[in-house]
Amino acid sequence: MDLKVSDILDFLNSIAPSFLAEKNDPTGLHIGSKQELVVGILLTIDPSLSACRFAKERNLNLIISHHPLFYHPIQSLTPDAYPGTVAYFAIKENLNLIAWHTPLDRVSWGVSSALAEMLGFSPKGPILTDQKQSEDVGLGVLVNFTKSVKLGELAKQLADKINSWVMIVGDEESEVESLGICGGACSFLMEHLKKIGVFTLITSDVKYHTAKKAKEEGFNFLIIDHGVAESFVLTRLKDKLLQFLTQRGSKVKVETYSSKSPYKIIQEV
Repeated sequence: MDLKVSDILDFLNSIAPSFLAEKNDPTGLHIGSKQELVVGILLTIDPSLSACRFAKERNLNLIISHHPLFYHPIQSLTPDAYPGTVAYFAIKENLNLIAWHTPLDRVSWGVSSALAEMLGFSPKGPILTDQKQSEDVGLGVLVNFTKSVKLGELAKQLADKINSWVMIVGDEESEVESLGICGGACSFLMEHLKKIGVFTLITSDVKYHTAKKAKEEGFNFLIIDHGVAESFVLTRLKDKLLQFLTQRGSKVKVETYSSKSPYKIIQEV
């Protein structure tokens, strides 16, 4: 059965509704036509040029990324500067680009839940609930331990599980009884977590002054690569997409693409 880009947009809206998107978050179709027939689908975190080239090589004419290609207002679009490099290539090669961003951050099965369960934790609900939605819709997830674990040991377990670097803000000997997990840049949740008695957060992109404040106030951060933190949701998204395609009698192929991290750790002190 033929599927159009519009059918995939409807599917995404059914599992992670676009009305859950944060204000000014450009979730939706960025490049292409809703009427275009879908031959193959690529799932990725970032709409990079390398992802587009991979999609072209594999004959996947629809890319669904978590991060938007166009986020801030565009002043110019040229083929030699991002995001123009991606846009020009996608249009030239007849690729369709969909971004499905903060709705995947907020649904109960989304980014943070996927990260938590990959780590072997059982999420107990969101850190910050969306009061306009059901109780399981919101940002991040909370985790309670039956037995406390030292922060340093938790960091080592985390690094082993994600096979990537981990930065620690806090006393490595401090005992952790509960924590928050939020894939993406979620250091702003610190004050809310402190109010509910949770003093450790696994997240990404923590700024220097935020880290200094946390250190002074006894709050712990375990900081991981942004792309790595969010990548585990792609498996869940792929499973849901394959189920949808099977129900529709479609043989459209689905693949995932992992971009290389922009960070490289060359020295550990």
